[in-house]
Amino acid sequence: MDDLLNYSLNENPLTSFLDWFDKANNIEQNALAMAVSTYDHEKNRPNTRYLLYKGIADNKIIFYTNYLSPKAKELSDNPEIALGFYWHVSKKQVRIHGKVSKMSREDSASYFHSRDRESQIASYLSHQSEVIKDKASLLEKFKATVDLFEGKPIPLPEYWGGFLVEPYEYEFFLYGDNRLNDRFLYQLKNHKWEVDRLQP
Repeated sequence: MDDLLNYSLNENPLTSFLDWFDKANNIEQNALAMAVSTYDHEKNRPNTRYLLYKGIADNKIIFYTNYLSPKAKELSDNPEIALGFYWHVSKKQVRIHGKVSKMSREDSASYFHSRDRESQIASYLSHQSEVIKDKASLLEKFKATVDLFEGKPIPLPEYWGGFLVEPYEYEFFLYGDNRLNDRFLYQLKNHKWEVDRLQP
C-alpha cells in the first residue's frame, strides 16, 4: 500500500477530508458546493442536487434543508445518502456514503438564527419544490412575511432544520497524468477504517 501521506491522506478519513477541504477552500470558487443524492421510491429513480456543506458535528457532516422537501421525504423513507465534492483547481474529488439523522431542534434553531434575516424569511415562507404561479407571487409572499415579522424575531419553522450524515465510506480521488488517477477507498468495518487503492 502506498504511503498515504504522499497524497495528503492518513488513516482517519474525516481528518483527511478536512485537510483536503481546507486546502480547496483557499483556492476554489466554491469549495462548499456538495452534491447530495437520495432515492425516490415512488418514481423508482435517484435524485441529485447541490447544497452547501455546513461543517462537522460529532464526526458527522452537516447540511440544512426544508423537512418537507423531496430530499427530506426521500431520506425519511431511506436514510442512505451519497455526497460528492468536486474541486476543479485542486484536481480532486471526494465521494461519501453514509446514513442520515435529523439534527436536534435546539441546534437547528441556533444555526437558523445565525443566518441573515432575509435568509430566515425565505426559509420560513418557502414550501420547497411546490408549484407557484410566478415570480411576482413569490415576491408577494416574501413582502407579506417581512411585514408579518417586522420588529419581531423570526421563529424557526417546524419544517426546517439540519441533517447529520454519519459516513461509513469515503473515496478520495486525485486526477493523475495519462488518466492514471489515484483513488483511495476507506470503508468502516467492525468499527475500524480499512483503506484500499482502487484502479483508475
